[in-house]
This record gives sequence, C-alpha cells and structure tokens, in this order.
Amino acid sequence: MSTSQPWTIDSIAHALPHPELRATFMREASFTEVGELPAILDRWVRFIEEFEAGRDRLEYLRAAVRENGRLPETYTAGLVDVSEDELRAAAGHGSRGAA
Repeated sequence: MSTSQPWTIDSIAHALPHPELRATFMREASFTEVGELPAILDRWVRFIEEFEAGRDRLEYLRAAVRENGRLPETYTAGLVDVSEDELRAAAGHGSRGAA
C-alpha cells in the first residue's frame, strides 16, 4: 500500500497475504475493545510493512526452489525460518497445494 494513503481496516485486510491472516485480523479488529484498537492496528500495519519489505527475497527463494528444487547455497534464515519443504510446497513441488 502506498504510504501516501492512510490505512483503514479494509486496506489492512486486503494487504494481508493469506486468507487465514485476514480472518485473524478481522477477528482481532472486531472483538477488541475500542481503546485497544490503535495498538492492534499498528501491529498489523507493521506486519504488512515488514512482509512487503521482504517480498523480493521471498520471491527469489521461491524461484530458486522452483528452478533447482532446493534453496540457494547462500541462503541464511531470517526472523522467520521456512523449511525447504515449505518453500517447495509453496512453489508447487510438494504433495500439498491446490487440489
């Protein structure tokens, strides 16, 4: 999302990369006391901004697994460690995926 536009509950929900995350966000936004909402919303906006900042690296890793069947030798885990099996499944090379 452009930083020139203010965040709304709708824009936060649409920026989340997975339906489960959107559902979790909507539950938190719906059932949180009004006074606690700013902290909840700020946390989700930070999550989206951090996710978007790492998107290029994630796409590079997915492409490497799709092309070579494994992570690059130079791969080092970051804050969230994703296994080769998870990346392979996300790239369409695992037993999990679309039916």
